Amino acid sequence: MKGWWVKKDYMEHRMIKPARSRFGEGDELGALNYLSAENVVAAARLIKKGRCYSLAVVTDQSTPAYGNRKYDIHVMEPALYAGATWGKSKSNAIDEFIIAWPGTGTHLDGLGHVGIDHTFYDGQTGHDVYDFSGLKRFGTHTLPPIVGRGVMLDVAALKGVDMLAGGTVITPEDLQRAAERQAVTLRRGDVALIRTGWIRLMKSDPKRYLESSPGIGKAAAHYLADVGVVVIGADQGSTEVFPSEDPDEFAPVHQINLAINGVYNLQNAYLESLSEDKVYEFFFALGLPRFFGASQMTANPIAIC
Repeated sequence: MKGWWVKKDYMEHRMIKPARSRFGEGDELGALNYLSAENVVAAARLIKKGRCYSLAVVTDQSTPAYGNRKYDIHVMEPALYAGATWGKSKSNAIDEFIIAWPGTGTHLDGLGHVGIDHTFYDGQTGHDVYDFSGLKRFGTHTLPPIVGRGVMLDVAALKGVDMLAGGTVITPEDLQRAAERQAVTLRRGDVALIRTGWIRLMKSDPKRYLESSPGIGKAAAHYLADVGVVVIGADQGSTEVFPSEDPDEFAPVHQINLAINGVYNLQNAYLESLSEDKVYEFFFALGLPRFFGASQMTANPIAIC
């Protein structure tokens, strides 16, 4: 595999409307079609120590998020105000009411999240995909558990820095060099997680965290899709470089991944512990809350080595 990507000019990028899915008419899963029982069994063999890592950040009212996204929680004890309890056992309970955009904190972008000129994955129009009550196609509640081999490509370590600078474009060459440095090879069905170190700013400088970020460029997005990865994750909020390589484009990598190639984005992933322990390949598992009709969903991905 070494160097094979140079045979294709990934910068020959044309933003065209999504065509029908390569997986057949009516496809709902995109690249998740590459998941298989065989891949799960093979990934399970990577578990040697039984060490588990949560790759999610804790989301609270201060978590930086794009646009109007926010998280808020209201906690109540239904019997508290009258000082009452229930039954002879004097039970009391706490409930909570959460108002949250599921695109806040660590989350997965589904295929219905971003389109190109109102056309979404598999060539579906906005009318086909959603109405006010939720997504009619590609809702995250339809996704199976995402389980298989995870690979963390530590691009920040490759460059010899704790954190890449905002606006740094990650290229296919960067990904290939990181893989070679770590002695790993990306395979079809993998979850590819890319460490930039940018997550370090989430708490310390949330304003800067949102103003720009390092991330993959369009060429790297096409490269990873050709490899056959099912999810591209990053330790920042957009997966892709921000601002975009072309200042006149907005979120072109989202369009390439979701609308054209059917590859999912995992954003605000916490990869610092994997980097510190030099864990580069692992058993990966991700299940999502099955809230009907969402285009993105809060996630707690798990790595086990």
